[in-house]
Amino acid sequence: DVAEFDKFADEYHNLHQENIRITGEKPEYFAEYKICDLKRVAKIVGVDVNNILDFGTGVGNNFPFLAKHFPRTGLFGTDVSEKSLTLAKERFDGFGEFSLFDGKTLPYPEGQFDLALATCVFHHIPAEEHIQLIQEVSRSLRSGGAFMIYEHNPINPMTLHAVNTCPFDENAVLLKRCQVRNVLREAGMEVVMQEYRVYFPAFLKLLRPLEKYLAWLPLGAQHFVVGKKLWNFPSSFLLQRRENPTLDTGTTE
Repeated sequence: DVAEFDKFADEYHNLHQENIRITGEKPEYFAEYKICDLKRVAKIVGVDVNNILDFGTGVGNNFPFLAKHFPRTGLFGTDVSEKSLTLAKERFDGFGEFSLFDGKTLPYPEGQFDLALATCVFHHIPAEEHIQLIQEVSRSLRSGGAFMIYEHNPINPMTLHAVNTCPFDENAVLLKRCQVRNVLREAGMEVVMQEYRVYFPAFLKLLRPLEKYLAWLPLGAQHFVVGKKLWNFPSSFLLQRRENPTLDTGTTE
């Protein structure tokens, strides 16, 4: 809902900071956490990164950390909220390019990006639109490119409390990791990584080095799933697949 995001654009950072106060961290910690994961994913999957798409960039909170961890890389952010993009441009002018998304077709050519990420975006989008949007992101990826979807974990009680008390999450429908994995596959991508993340609040930060051993444990506050684009399908095929999600892609699970 564009109006919903426009409504909270000005106060997004302050609302977010207040909402996660219980963790003892600021929003910047969680933003950088995700970008560090993206950098690790790129290395593991073997993606040579030249251009990155931040899908649902909002007010651009990922951009300073994308610039930090992916220097000399083209950064592109897109969102349906024009007001949010205006703020992103004001805050991070020079970090990259921001473009308005009409909700259906990304303003980029096929195969432009090596990596794409969506951080806590899809729980705001109706489930019936997920496949189509993932396919549109996939269209913008080159063959072998990867799409990382980061989401809140509905099993974690602290996450549920944060979401239930957050004004801009009032219409959110949280997604289990298996749901994200399944929709990526249904959209024609190969799932190559999936992990649970964020286990320890600030007062237990000395334990954070252990988190890499807990990626299998479904109690983390968040989770991510990575889909890899194996083939460059023609636009006509993607249109058919949107109408028939079970259409065979020739890929294996």
